[in-house]
Amino acid sequence: MIPCKLSQIKQNSLLQADQDQTKIKYGRYLSSYFHIKGYGKKCWVIAVNIEVDHSLYLAQGTTGEHLVRGCIEHLNFPPKSKYGKKRRRQPLYGKFRGEPYSFKLKTKNNKQIIEALLVTERRRSKHFWGEGIKANYSTCGRRKKL
Repeated sequence: MIPCKLSQIKQNSLLQADQDQTKIKYGRYLSSYFHIKGYGKKCWVIAVNIEVDHSLYLAQGTTGEHLVRGCIEHLNFPPKSKYGKKRRRQPLYGKFRGEPYSFKLKTKNNKQIIEALLVTERRRSKHFWGEGIKANYSTCGRRKKL
């Protein structure tokens, strides 16, 4: 596991910064079509920025793929229970699949981040903007015969 955290995203991050936006979440659901088995029915894609010092891990010889997998493993780990062993905890942001759909290593505002598209089985979450689309792609691209 590689310690990391999700960076906060404003709802309209493309608008000017002088507007007052008090609500901040950690990512957003995407509504594009992705070639993933069960997409729109059993799984959805979330765009997130993961804050991690990736240059430190890359200098140690870790590949970008292993770095992202380690971060996903850390995000999937449930936090310690406040009530002892009475209640089993769930991961804070929900359960992500072990491999990302895609990722890029970047430096933004003097912070090293990973822009990643992660796959989750939760259609809605209070930690992310929007919700997953309900899709029926079984008839997509087929023509009717005359």
